[in-house]
This record gives sequence, C-alpha cells and structure tokens, in this order.
Amino acid sequence: MEKDLIQLIDYALSCDLISKKDIENSIESLSKMMNIDSFTYVETINSEDIEIVMSRIIDQAEKKNLIQGFSIDERDAFEAKLFDCVMPSPKEVKEKFKLLYLENPTKATNYLYKLSKDVNYIKSRRLEKNIKWIYKGQYGNLELTINLSKPEKDPREIALLRNKPIIQETGKPLCVICKENEQNYYNARMNLRIVPITLGNELWHFQYSPYLYYPEHSIILHDEHRPMKIAHETFTYLFDFVDLFPTYFIGSNADLPIVGGSILNHDHFQGGKHHFPIEFAKDIRDFGKVKNVHVSHLYWPLSTIRLKSEDRFAMQHLASQFLDCWKSYQNEELDIIAETNGVPHQTITPILRKLDGIYEMDIILRNNRTSKEHPDGIFHPHQEVHHIKKENIGLIEAMGLAILPGRLKDELELIEHHLKNKTNLPLELEKHKKWIEEIQSRGSIEINQIFLRDEVSEKFEMVVEHSGVFKQNKKGLNGIHDFILSVIKNSNL
Repeated sequence: MEKDLIQLIDYALSCDLISKKDIENSIESLSKMMNIDSFTYVETINSEDIEIVMSRIIDQAEKKNLIQGFSIDERDAFEAKLFDCVMPSPKEVKEKFKLLYLENPTKATNYLYKLSKDVNYIKSRRLEKNIKWIYKGQYGNLELTINLSKPEKDPREIALLRNKPIIQETGKPLCVICKENEQNYYNARMNLRIVPITLGNELWHFQYSPYLYYPEHSIILHDEHRPMKIAHETFTYLFDFVDLFPTYFIGSNADLPIVGGSILNHDHFQGGKHHFPIEFAKDIRDFGKVKNVHVSHLYWPLSTIRLKSEDRFAMQHLASQFLDCWKSYQNEELDIIAETNGVPHQTITPILRKLDGIYEMDIILRNNRTSKEHPDGIFHPHQEVHHIKKENIGLIEAMGLAILPGRLKDELELIEHHLKNKTNLPLELEKHKKWIEEIQSRGSIEINQIFLRDEVSEKFEMVVEHSGVFKQNKKGLNGIHDFILSVIKNSNL
C-alpha cells in the first residue's frame, strides 16, 4: 500500500497539485486516512497510471472496512478524499485563481479546469465512454450524446424537488450545487474547488461540472440556496459574467417545472467554452435595429429571438421588455396561455455570448402548460418520443446538444440484433415497439448503428420541435413575428 501512496504523491507533484514542502503534510493525511503508520517518501522511477494506483488503494480501504457500502458512489467519495490529501486547500485555490485572473482571465480558468481534471473531479476517462455524433438536420447540425455517466430523471421528480421543504441535515449541503459541497464527503465532493465571483453586486461561485457535457462546462451558483428565478436582474448577472470571462458563454435554464432544468431549487447558470449549434442558426426574419440593438428571429425548432449590440445597457433593457411582454402574452389559438388561476406558465431560457466585443443574446420563449392530450406538457417532448427522451428540455438541449439516457446504448444494440435476426421483441424494447414497427414497414433497409443513430437524431429533432411554442408553420411564424413587432413598437428605448 505504501508504494501506491507514494505513487499518488508523485502524481500530485507531477501535476503541480503540491510542492515538495507539502509532502510531509500529505503523508500525514494519507496515513491517517488509511489507518497506517507514517511512511517515508522516495521518488518513484516508473509510475503507473494513476487510475490503476487509485483503484488498488481503494481496494485496500474496502478490505480494511474504511469504506461503507462498497458502491461506486462510495468509492468515488473515498477517492475524492484521497485526492484532497494531495491538492491545494480551497483557500489556496481561491487565492491563486484571483492572482491569475489579474494577469489574464483565461489563465485563471485554465488553472481551475486543469486542477479539476487532475484530481478526477471531472471524471474524464469515465466521460470518454459517452457516445457522441453529429447529425445534419433541417435546422443545421445537431450534436448528440448518449450519456453513460448520469441517470435519466423523470420531469415529475424534478418538479417535486423544486417545492421540497428545506431541511438542513448536519454536515450535508441542501443540494448538489450548494457552495457547502466544496471539500465535503457527501456527493464525492472532497476534491471540489470553487472560486467566488461578483455578479450584479452579489456573491456567486464558479466551478466546473463533474459531468462535463461540453468543453469547460461550468456552473455559476448563487451564494444562497434560493430558487431559480428569471427576472430583470438575471440579465445583469449574464452581462457581468461575459464581461468577466469574455471567452465563455453563459445561459440559464427556465425557472418553471417541465421547461426548466433538473435543478430548480438553487439559482444557477451554466457556462463554458463551446459553440453550440444554435449559435450558427440562420435568421428567418431580420427586424433591423431598435436603437442600438439588432433584432432577428432564428430558424430554430425552439422559438428564439436573437439580440446583437455593442451597447450592453440598451440590449439589457430590450431583453427585459421581451421578458415582461412574454410573461403576459396570450394566443389561445396556438395554446399559448400566460397563467392559470394565478400560476404563471411563461418564462424564457436566455443565453449570452460576447464575440469580438459584440454581445449576442438568444431569448428562447418557453411555456409549461399541460393538457389532457399532453399531460406531461404541451410544449414538452410528447409521449410518442419519450422512448428516446422524456426529461425536461433544458438549456443544453435547447442550444442543440442532446443529452440522451445511457440506456439507449444497450437498447440500440438490441434493436439492431432484433431487426437483423427477426427475433421476438425483447421486453427491454417494448417502449420502442411502434418505432421498430415503423422501421420494419419501410422494407429492405441496411440496419446498423449509424442508421439507428440517424433515426435517434430525427427523434431528437422532433423532441425540440415539440418544445417550441410557435411552430414552424404559417400560423406559428405570424404569431411570433407579431409578438416581436409589438415589443419593438412599444419599446421605450
């Protein structure tokens, strides 16, 4: 075991997680954690892969009953605690980030991103197993991922969490993104490091996502555990962020159940260094400039208005007017109703980028109404596509990146085998029965995984079309264009 612990220290030194003056403290922490006598550090000449080393150390911990439960979650939590013994303290990380930011914001984010990967908070190797591909759809390229690292969530479960009473358990954060997760054993966060930032004269925190759905996928969370809320100050937060980190985009999930993200009980944003498909969407109609702000409607399955300007404050003001007008907008012919018995249905998903000094904001209109025909949501994936995707269509999917459930990997392989060999339909494929029968009805088709992925991609395109409040037809286009014109006409810029 001592040899493996020495290799862990070697790894930490090679990644600049610690310096030689920190070795004795790391030895003391590791010895205490593994319930062994102190050991002497001797540099290892031929170090093994750190994943193999860590696995052996955790195996030893299991044998010594230092881990309870022996699950993947428990192993992850213990591994995070091991890395915490050989990495900078939260205070040290915050201080270094601040100093690097003064030199260059990108140096600061590069530092925290590398650190998060080096200590396996971002589980890069596990994430490499995710299946990814590009689909050339009618709205442009879509990106699709079968996610093997995070379980599928039911929209009803997400809605219940929003209204769950806050009960503080000793030592446990109120949710998975609270700042109290930093260096906390629960949720395997002992190796998490976050840094404070100021948005709208309020304290927020910046960290990277362990799921890393896209490059430098980051979470910006409010200091307080408070519910998600889209309001005028939301735009202040967004603009402040891209001014602080001009190479990153930032966006927010909607703040209502069904159309919101998976965490509605803690105010947060997502950001990162990625160019999503929505960024390359073309205009359906260009409305020209309103004062200093250029307005257009995008050819995109979700109803999206794009604002562009160098004038931050004019753009922020117009965005606020779009938000206010949308919250009260009514069009019963298109099933768009603003509220029921005082309960609001309408909100937005805003996304902001800063490109060569020009701000670019996408405002995606959302409505969470349900009906007898669509009990899960009128503008939510309908039941005929739930076999592919039933989760809320949040920020990431709205921008054109599908996060599909991990179950699809095995199911697509079973479908290929079933179609090729004309076997009885396995029970696991019952949810796909209508889809499989429709494929069979087409006659002679070469069945392989490439074909099936294209089929899945078409279904995902339908998923986001279902989520659009104004459809891509004459009534829908007339409706959204009239709405945009009414906001422009009544603008008091």
